[in-house]
Amino acid sequence: MKVGIKVKFWGVRGSIPTPGVKYIKYGGNTPCVEVRLPNNQLFIFDAGTGIRELGNVLCKEERKLKAHIFLSHFHWDHIQGLPFFMPSYIEGNEIIILGMDLQEARLDRIISNQMESIYFPVKLQSLSARMQFQILSEGSNTIDGLTVDTMYINHPGQAMGYVVTFGKTKICYFTDNELVPSWAHETFRLKYKSDTREKIVKLISGADLLIHDAQYTDEEYKTKIGWGHSPLSDVLNLAKEGRVGRLALFHHDPDHFDEQIDIFAANCKENLNGSYHHMECFAAQEGMELHF
Repeated sequence: MKVGIKVKFWGVRGSIPTPGVKYIKYGGNTPCVEVRLPNNQLFIFDAGTGIRELGNVLCKEERKLKAHIFLSHFHWDHIQGLPFFMPSYIEGNEIIILGMDLQEARLDRIISNQMESIYFPVKLQSLSARMQFQILSEGSNTIDGLTVDTMYINHPGQAMGYVVTFGKTKICYFTDNELVPSWAHETFRLKYKSDTREKIVKLISGADLLIHDAQYTDEEYKTKIGWGHSPLSDVLNLAKEGRVGRLALFHHDPDHFDEQIDIFAANCKENLNGSYHHMECFAAQEGMELHF
C-alpha cells in the first residue's frame, strides 16, 4: 500500500553538466533529487544544476516554502545550482541547508564562499529567504520530525550518505561512494575506512529505494580506482546484499550517452534474472517520478 511519498529526479549526471542530443533521455543536469513526503514536507538531496528547474517549479506553488537541502559533499557538481535556486530569492521562504563540516571550513562558509563576487554577482547574505544551516555528523538525526540516518562514505575529501525513514518506508541516497573491491591494490583499500561497505549494507537493509553512484563500467573502473565512484557490478551486489526493493543507478558519467546507459540498465536487469531476491533495477533519468 502506497503511503504518499514521491521521489523525483531533477539531475542525475555526475562530474559536469552534459547538454546535447546524446543526453536527451537521461538528462545532463548534475545531482538533485526531490523527496516529497505525505504532509508536503520537502527534502532535497544535493544542489547540482538540476535544482534550478526544481526551484522554478516550486515558485509556481501558491504558498510559502520550507525546504531542507541535504548536501552529500561540496564538489562543484553537487552545489553549483544552489545560487540559481529561485525560492532563495523570495521573502518568507525558509531554506535549511544541511551537511557536514570540513576541517578547513564550516558549512555556512563553504556555501557563502561560492557566492562571493569573484564567482557570482549576488552574495548569500543578500538572499531574501530565511537561510539556515544545520551541521550533521555521522549517526541518527531527527529532522522536522523524521529520522534521517547519516554516514561518511568513500570519496576524496569526504562525503555523506543519507537514509530517510518515514514509517516503514526507507529511502537511501548514496552518491559519490566508492565500493573498493577486494582485488584492488592495498594502497587504494587503505585510503578508506575498511568497514564502510559493511556499515552501508546494515543501514540500507530492506530499503524501498537505494539511489547509488554507478558511474563506471567494471572495465572503466580499473583505471579510475581511488576517484571516488563505483563500478556497476559492485553496486548491484551491494543492493542485493542489502535486499533493497529498487535500485536507481545514479551519477552517470559525462562520457556515457543514452544508448550506453540503456545497455548498462539492461545488463543489470539480466544479472537479476533468477535471483533469489526480487529487485527492480533501473537507470535514473531526469523527470522520473517514483511513488511509495
